[in-house]
Amino acid sequence: MSGADVRIEPLTSADIAPAVELAVRALRVKPGDRAEQFAADITGRDRQMFVAKANGQVVAYGRILMLAAEEAGPETPAGFYLGGVLVDPAWRGLGIGTALTRRRLRWAFARTGAVFYVTGAEDTASLRLHAALGFEEIKRFDSDRTAAGVDVLSRLVRGSCEP
Repeated sequence: MSGADVRIEPLTSADIAPAVELAVRALRVKPGDRAEQFAADITGRDRQMFVAKANGQVVAYGRILMLAAEEAGPETPAGFYLGGVLVDPAWRGLGIGTALTRRRLRWAFARTGAVFYVTGAEDTASLRLHAALGFEEIKRFDSDRTAAGVDVLSRLVRGSCEP
């Protein structure tokens, strides 16, 4: 990752407050119930959050969690879904998002044979990153949560890439 001392690790209790602060600062949102959501990623059996730390500071995070059928969108399958990647703007372009995604894939493929991912059709950077890792688009569907009004569901099958 471009010479920076960046480590990808599972979220710990000590990382929750810095991860919430990153979300508030980078996304310009209120903290809401993020701390409770992130804490559930530590204790949940079918979910995990990883953080990227540079010199001990949280500079990015990414989550993976099991979702029920149709929970990610209409006619989406049950399974493990990548979600919630956020990289501090000052740390973007260094491969941290890719490293977080590879780490989450290794975690998931120890538990399942396929991983899913949903993003807005306008999020071309995310679509390129995931396509480069071997994700294949399965379908598009109408969505009211994205600017384009269309979400893209993609899947990666274990063995079709090397995370």
